[in-house]
Amino acid sequence: MNLTEHIMTRNDCYKAGRTIQPKGIMVHSPGVAQPDVSVFLRLWNKPDVDRCVHAFVHQDGVTMTLPWNWRGWHAGTPPEGGISANNTHIGFEILEPAGHTYRNGSEMVGYNVEKNAPYFAKVYHNAVELCALLCRKYHLNPLTDIVDHREGHQRRIASNHADVSHWFPKHGKSMDTLRADVKALLDGKEEGEDMTQAQFNTMFAAAMAEYNKQLAARPASPWAAQVWKKAAAAGVLDGTQPQAPLSREQAALVLDRLHLLPDGAPDGEDLTALEPGDPELAVSPQDGTQDSPAE
Repeated sequence: MNLTEHIMTRNDCYKAGRTIQPKGIMVHSPGVAQPDVSVFLRLWNKPDVDRCVHAFVHQDGVTMTLPWNWRGWHAGTPPEGGISANNTHIGFEILEPAGHTYRNGSEMVGYNVEKNAPYFAKVYHNAVELCALLCRKYHLNPLTDIVDHREGHQRRIASNHADVSHWFPKHGKSMDTLRADVKALLDGKEEGEDMTQAQFNTMFAAAMAEYNKQLAARPASPWAAQVWKKAAAAGVLDGTQPQAPLSREQAALVLDRLHLLPDGAPDGEDLTALEPGDPELAVSPQDGTQDSPAE
């Protein structure tokens, strides 16, 4: 974890100078699709801003914005006269990726789970490491002393927000998995060492999606560039994603385009039932889009 310091000395919370004895950690997300920590530093590090956290967790690390023992403004007013976690908890925001909006307060609209999986893996890992650091420093129990804003409301120590439980499950995570991963890190285990099959499947799918995305973006290798152009010009291939894998069904279609397969339908199958625009005639690359239909 790359930990940097940018204390928000112009924020009224910092100027108040009140301190606490940390007894827990509260995890937040800002509820806005903004991954750039500099935006928050610019907007929050000034007077008349009614919020202030101890740190921002982003994909490149953690930016500390208040001394850990400063009283932050992150938990809000709890219900029924409860004591705010501002007086007891260190609070940090996990920044959300770009590209989505919100509806009805906490419903993420247009959030692309597959696209955002690599981003989420980075910020989740940084959040785990930050929590472990704070647990060591203040002798906190990771299984009982770490909550998110939603759980804080349930404990009557925070206002009624949904973060981060509205976001984590999209990637197969929860506050329970975060607490377990922090404990594992403190116990000397690797993060995710005790992961479930479902969690592994989610991570594997995200890794494969990122790998296929990188393959799709690669140009043809120098040794194949000319023959690739010839294949595209001849209509054998569509000219995109030269380094993507070729499935056996795609290979069969290429052979047919080269007229290397015998004419006629096997076992009496009526090939005329397939119209030129039928998806079965299109070569489907690894990213799920379709090539142009066969000529």
